[in-house]
This record gives sequence, C-alpha cells and structure tokens, in this order.
Amino acid sequence: MSKKLYSLILVDDDRIFRMGMRSWLEQFSDFEVVSETDTAEATLAVLRGNAEDKSLALLDVDLVILDLNLGRLNSEFNKSDRLSGLGLCQQLKSIYPDLPILLLSSSQTPELVAAALRTGVEGYCLKGTNSEELITAIRQIAAGNPYLGDRFVLENNQMDRLISNLPDQPVSVVAILRHNLYLSGLRRIDRALEEVRSILEEINQDRLTQIVLAGQERELRMARWLLDRLWGKSKKSRIISQSNDMSKVANNLVSNSSVQFTNMQVTNANVEISGGTHPERNRFTDKPNILTIQSILWDKTVEKLQSNLLNLSKTPLEIDILKEEKKRELLYIALRQTEQSLTELRFSEIQPSELQGKLPTILKNIWQETVINFFGKYYSLIYIQANNCEVNIVDVLLKDVAIVQMEFLDKIPQVDNLLSHLLFETELVVDNNTLAIGNVEAMQRAEIILDNLLIQIANGVIQPLLNHFADAEEIKQKFYRYNLLPTREIEKFRNDLSWKYRLEKYLANPKSIFESRHILFAFSNLGIKKTSIYAARSQELQQLEGIQLAVTLVLEFQDAIAPRLKSAIAFLGTGLVYLLTNVLGKGIGLIGQGVLKGIGNAWQENRSKK
Repeated sequence: MSKKLYSLILVDDDRIFRMGMRSWLEQFSDFEVVSETDTAEATLAVLRGNAEDKSLALLDVDLVILDLNLGRLNSEFNKSDRLSGLGLCQQLKSIYPDLPILLLSSSQTPELVAAALRTGVEGYCLKGTNSEELITAIRQIAAGNPYLGDRFVLENNQMDRLISNLPDQPVSVVAILRHNLYLSGLRRIDRALEEVRSILEEINQDRLTQIVLAGQERELRMARWLLDRLWGKSKKSRIISQSNDMSKVANNLVSNSSVQFTNMQVTNANVEISGGTHPERNRFTDKPNILTIQSILWDKTVEKLQSNLLNLSKTPLEIDILKEEKKRELLYIALRQTEQSLTELRFSEIQPSELQGKLPTILKNIWQETVINFFGKYYSLIYIQANNCEVNIVDVLLKDVAIVQMEFLDKIPQVDNLLSHLLFETELVVDNNTLAIGNVEAMQRAEIILDNLLIQIANGVIQPLLNHFADAEEIKQKFYRYNLLPTREIEKFRNDLSWKYRLEKYLANPKSIFESRHILFAFSNLGIKKTSIYAARSQELQQLEGIQLAVTLVLEFQDAIAPRLKSAIAFLGTGLVYLLTNVLGKGIGLIGQGVLKGIGNAWQENRSKK
C-alpha cells in the first residue's frame, strides 16, 4: 500500500529558507510542495484562487507550514493592511478551520506562541529542530493530529497558565515606567529597521550596498533582541505583559509590530557605544556583552573590507587573481558565513569541550557555503576540456573538499581560540598572557585572527577554481583582473603559487614552528599585509621530519655558530684595524715624514748655494 501524498504550502518571507526547505522535502516521496508564498496576502490568494466563494480553497492542501515571524522583514512600518504571521493564523482558522497549520519559527516568547495556539494551530516547532523530529511533526499534523515537540513542552511549561487565568500581581510605578521605556526603545529600533528595509527594496542597489545594508538590518534586529533580553524579560515586565487578557494580547500583536519580539536567528547587535571605543557592558553584571563585542568586531572588519584590498605582502595569494569587486564580494560572503556558523553554534548549545573536535567540520561548512553563495548553486558553463559539455561549477569545486581541508582549512591558526572567545567568553591568549573579553589587546588579536580566517577561506575557494577552470574564458571575463586575462599570465600566476606552496612546506612553515610563531594575513587601510604572532608550537616541532626537520637543524646550527662567528669576525676586524692604523699606518707616516723632511733639507741647501 502506497503512502498518502501530502500537499504542502510553505509560507516564509526568507526566500533562502524556503528554497532549502523545499529541497529537503523533495527527498520524501509522500510530500509535495504545491506552493510557496512570502506574505499572508499571497497565501490567502493561493488558497482562494479564482473561486467566487472565498471560503473554498482551490487547492487540495493538507498542511500549511508557516513562520510566525511572517511580515517583519517586508511589511511597511505601522501599515495595518499587512498581516503578520499571527494575523494569518487567525484568518486561516477563520476561513479554513479544518486546514492544519504547523508553525515553524525561531524561538518566540511564550506569550506570542500562546496567542498563536489559541487561534487553533495544530503544532509548533523551532527552526533548527533535527530532521527526524521535524519530519515526524509534519506527517503527524498533516494526518490531522496535533504536535508539540518535547523541547517546546519542557521550555514552555507555563503555557497552560498563560492561556488560562493570568496571575493577579501588584505592579509598581517604577516597573510600569521601565516597561514603557522598553516599548519606546523597541519602536525606535523598528523605525530604523524600516528605513534600512525601504532602501533595500530599491531595485537599483549594487551588490556591495545590498550586503552592507543587510548587515545593518541584522544588527538592528539583534539590538531588538538584546533590548528584549536586558529589559523585556524581567519579572515585572512579564507581569505587566500578562496583566491583559490573552485575546487582547493577540490582537495587539497583530496590529502593532512594535510589541512583537524579534527573530532570534540574527547574531549582531548594533548597540551605540559611548565614545566609540569601549564595548557596552551588561547593565546587570557590569560585564561586556558578548554579542556587542562580536558586533564591534564585525563592524571593524566590514569597514576594512571597504578599503583597499591590494596584496602588500611579498607572498602571492590565490585571491590576487580576482577583480577588486569580486575579491571584496568573496570576503564579505566568507564573513557572513562565519557569522552564520557562530549563530548555529550558539543555538546548538555546543559545549566548550566539543569545540576542538568539531572545528574541522565547522570550517568545512563555512568553506562549502562560501563556495555556493559566491558562484551560485546552479552556475554552469560549457567547458572545452569537458568535451563541450555543460559543467556545474559548484559541484566540481566541492569535490575538492579533502584537498582544501588539508592545504588550507586545517592550517588556519587560532580559530578555536577565537570561536571559544566569542562563544563562551573564554580568555584569549595574547603573547603568553590571558586577556578577558572586551580587552583592547584581545580585540586587536581577535581582529587579526578573523582577518586571516576570511583570507584563507577565500583562498580555499579560488584554489580549486584555478585547478579546474583556470583558462575557461567565461571564468576569466567574469572574475579575473584585466592584466591576468592572457593564458601566459595565468600560468605565471599559477607557477608563483606552486613555488609558494613548496617554499611554505619546506622552509617557511618549519621556520615558523621553530621560531614559535604563526604567520597571518590581515587587512589594513592600504591593503592586505603579513604579520606574525607568538604561539607555543613545541608539539609540532617534535613531529617534523625529513627536509622540514633539516631546515630547523640548519637554523639551530646557525643560531649556535653565529654568535661565535660574529665574535671572531669582530676580533679579526679589530686586529686588522689596529694593524692598519697603529703598525702600517704609523710606518707609512714615518716614511712619509722622512721623505718630506729630506725634500725640505735639499731645498734649503739649494737656496743657500745660490
């Protein structure tokens, strides 16, 4: 007996998420995504179709998968004709009471989820739920059975109290004023968000401007989340929020977006810093806020990426072949993927002891996503060396993951320290000193490590491109610098890289290990420069063998003999100077003096004879 085919509608204003969700669902034979929408109005239009009786659905739909945050990214501020996710839940359950709805959203406040459940939706899951649990939830709800995950039940054991009778507790005047300030702050952030979004909606924006504005949008959304955490989660604020009937709360949530809590998928906080030099401190613990620290770090990196990206070091880099705008775009994408990985690690609740073991996988995922986003998942070309067949660029490049992992990703230094610093607020080791989060020197070191990480990720993206499609004309015209378009120049560039790999393997790396330092690349206002940092590498030194070990022995011999040789040369030099000045010099001086004296006597005698 074949499985029932369930027809699904995906409702989410994140196009990338919808694409990923559809792709994931396509692997299951019992699901069919019949439509995707990004607004409540579009969803209702799809269901109504052209039917005159709007209570009838044109499509035979078994389940609507809906983001409760719907409408916050694309709606215009304070426009009442745009429905939120909660408003759509109310409309759907009013028009189609038997249509199952699964809320698939980021973490929300219990108040908002309770309001959604009161409309009659059948289930709620968090984005990031493991695939086994999510597919179970979809099948169960599509079959007409409610579903709430175990994690949701454990985290929201107060839901019954919220939906039923609310506590009647006294609220102080100070708490009311504090809550009003909190709401005022939310409204200010919302206004700034709408300004950024209105600019983003303009179709004539270049890619760089879009990336920068998208970053500003994420930062403002994170600021909203921080405001919620610092002000909106206090006991008194919750009492005030709970002092109204739940139906009234639900209506307010639909009509006024300024009291909705923000999407927690973002990672940056655009918090105003007094004087521009010191990170904001947590008002309760007087400790620097970790998300604010990350925001400052990301802002500085973005600022540097907007300046010159010329390679000022004497070491050739793979990204040197790219046009300036393509190089900048690639580095921006690498930064964004690093930010996304930090977000995922936070939500996965990874433990400090697990970080080191997962680091190769983390870096591999950042590299893979950077490749996909830079070239485009479906970017193909007709390639001569493939018998004029159409080749998917990304598929070919991703096959080199093992080579890139060994040659680039596994060699990026201090990444584990940086991630631990930003995730768990561990102290950062700088020149054998441990520095706390927010320390100026720690921030400077974190900048250098992050810069080098982005550059090496970008190098790892371009290296397989040069191996497989170096001379493809379409690639050359789209990505390469003008002076590197000729085949001869490309080959010279690749030869320079080959020599760099050999020199690094047999000379530069052993020397760095022996000198207990790492060589890193960092951004500056003038371009990319090379720098070095101290690091204990005795364990790596013990593992050297062959030519690499011989290099360290030569260096050690040089260090042992050099002082003595210098002393010997200095002694010989002193002796030579003494010989030339005090022996030969005086002798020559006496001879010259005698000659001059003889000439003078002879001249006096000649004058007396006359």
